[in-house]
Formats: sequence, structure tokens, C-alpha cells
Amino acid sequence: MPSNITIDDGASTPVSHQFVPMDRTDTLTTWVDPLSDTPRIGQPQITLSVPFGDNAVQVKAKVVLPILETVAGDDSSGFTPAPRVAYTLIGKLEFVLPNRCTEADRNNILAFVTNLAADGTIVDAVVDQLRPL
Repeated sequence: MPSNITIDDGASTPVSHQFVPMDRTDTLTTWVDPLSDTPRIGQPQITLSVPFGDNAVQVKAKVVLPILETVAGDDSSGFTPAPRVAYTLIGKLEFVLPNRCTEADRNNILAFVTNLAADGTIVDAVVDQLRPL
């Protein structure tokens, strides 16, 4: 089984979240954050797909962050409904790695994408929903 993945959230004081493997097939692995204080439908999830093609490997990673809302109020019998998903945020990474590329090439594309995600223009677009001028 694959290793756990530990990543920090975006809180002002970041909290580390440990995602544990939940499911694995030949090409797709899924991790969940089981310690979140939410029911299973609200657990953050990471998926990683690594299918090998004839000419390239297409690596796809996705983070899914469901946000729950609590249905207010009890019914006449005192039953409070379970929380439900209000909306879901999704972040994706995709790499197409031709079979001819070198390890140095793969290191470069990973560095470019990692650094792009941290660039102010991208941060402004995601966090503040600002378009570049």
C-alpha cells in the first residue's frame, strides 16, 4: 500500500493533515483525511492517476475539499439531519511526460509547476479571484 501524504492547509496558522491510502488500483490511488471532524462525505481526498501510454505517462493529481453545511433545526420527533455537502473545491495537477524525456526534464517541469502555484499572480487568482492585469 502507498505511503501516507502529509500536507499543510491554508489556515493563517497552517495545520498539517495526514492523508491515508483508502483505495488503490493499477493506475489510481486515493487518500483521505480520516481525522477530519467531518463525516465521510466531508473528508478531504487526494487522488493520483499514473497510467502508462505508448508514448507518454500522463500523471494526474487531484485534491477534493468538500465543504459541509449543517441543516438547522430538529423535526417534530427531535431528529437533527446529518450535515450535507454544500459545495466542493477541486484542485488539479496534470503532467504529460513523453517516454523520451529525461529525469532532469521531469525535475524541471515539476519545479516550474510547483513554483507557478506559489507565484503571486496565481495566488491572487485563486485566493482573491483576481484576474491578471
